[in-house]
Amino acid sequence: MSLLRKVIRQATKPLRAKRHGAQGERKVDSKLNPLIFGKVEHRQINNLILVDENGKSHQIDHIEIRENGIFCIETKNYIGWIFGDDNSQKWTQTLYNGEKHSFYNPIKQNKSHCYQISRIIGKKYRVNSVVVMANNNADKINSNNVCNLNELKFYLSHNDDGTHLSIDEMDMIYNKLLTAGSDMTNKEHVQNIKQTQREIDNKICPRCGGALVLRKGQSGKFYGCSNYPKCKFTKKA
Repeated sequence: MSLLRKVIRQATKPLRAKRHGAQGERKVDSKLNPLIFGKVEHRQINNLILVDENGKSHQIDHIEIRENGIFCIETKNYIGWIFGDDNSQKWTQTLYNGEKHSFYNPIKQNKSHCYQISRIIGKKYRVNSVVVMANNNADKINSNNVCNLNELKFYLSHNDDGTHLSIDEMDMIYNKLLTAGSDMTNKEHVQNIKQTQREIDNKICPRCGGALVLRKGQSGKFYGCSNYPKCKFTKKA
């Protein structure tokens, strides 16, 4: 690849990533169509942005509210082979030409989304985390919280954690989340994320503003918030 092509690819990388992400979200959105599910009773919210008490924004791809549970769905549209598990800080994408890339573990990413949903609707309701691989390449990922797009219908319909939501509860949860949603644009959300990353780079806790202190745990060194246990934010060193 020529130097010019490399420069062009690098410059257009954010745009391509955004486009691929949107394509994946559209695929999941079509799968959640009630006609495909056999007209099941459900409430669906797409692209919801929640802003927490510290002004940090959290963009949630899909929220599916059904009789048998509340599902926070994170969509990934990566191609190639994807390797990862629940606890890895980063997952690996291996393209068919052997090229490799790493990206932040979407299970950890979605955990914070589930927390924000629970903050709005209350801890009485369990929020299930689901990562959907839009290109059906989840086979090498070791996690019960990840499924292929073509498995999503089965995954959702067979979830059984004891949840039985009434129609009134589904409406209440749906309306609470819509009311809490921010009118922040996706561009503003990206700027917010960049600011959060700058804070982390400067050893500032993005949740409460405390100092990030280097500590040592069973799995090695990590940065933890100085306001622990009130704030439990951690970052791998």
